[in-house]
Amino acid sequence: MMLLVDAGNTRIKWRIVAGRRLIASGAALTSDWPELNVAWQPFRLAQAVLSCVAPASVRAGLAELLLQRGVASHWLLAERERYGVLNLYTAPEKLGADRYAGLIAASRLKLGDCVVVSVGTATTVDLLDRNAAYLGGIILPGPEMMRAALLRGTGQIETRMQSNAASMPGDLNLTPPPRDTAAAVETGIVLAQVGAIEAMCESMRQNMESGLTKLPLLILSGGGRAQVRAGLRRELIEIEDLVLEGLAWIGLELNCAN
Repeated sequence: MMLLVDAGNTRIKWRIVAGRRLIASGAALTSDWPELNVAWQPFRLAQAVLSCVAPASVRAGLAELLLQRGVASHWLLAERERYGVLNLYTAPEKLGADRYAGLIAASRLKLGDCVVVSVGTATTVDLLDRNAAYLGGIILPGPEMMRAALLRGTGQIETRMQSNAASMPGDLNLTPPPRDTAAAVETGIVLAQVGAIEAMCESMRQNMESGLTKLPLLILSGGGRAQVRAGLRRELIEIEDLVLEGLAWIGLELNCAN
């Protein structure tokens, strides 16, 4: 059995698979990583494929945990050209492992020109063309980080938001101008996220071959994606755990190479 691990800034998500068959899955707060040893204890793990953007201490802890169990570990590092993706980052190895894994998963879907969006602690928007060439992308604060920064940096907004909370709709209506503080903050965050995504979609469209009119497909992933989904007005598909999907493909390729 193979362990797949996506160690992020806030959460660690994992799967145990046999080939493409799911055996088990789960998640933990990144700060609670030692608890994963208990979750993985019932399984006889042969190897692990890991993406880690968590602090170095978390990576070291996971590495030691797997070493003690005798699990062969492959820590993903972005490369110029591997796993079917051509990485055009100026310094390929500087691309985050999570973004790289997501691009690998997107490339295997063979959906043509894509904009790959992950909404979590940070929001990343990456461009992948029909030939699986990674063209570049952006990173911005995720919705929760935007909200926390705004409340931390202002004096009275949080109080006004609390007084307006009862009037906040479950799903934001982005058409009328917001008329209370809570709606103003929430709508502003959504529009900031959507604006960045739309700008990157437009950038890719302008760089496509002349004569092509089809817009790039939007792939939406990440635990915070529900907070921006309502503001997007284009064709999209949602994938729950794009990074783990990419790690699964890597694991299959590694096994085939052995």
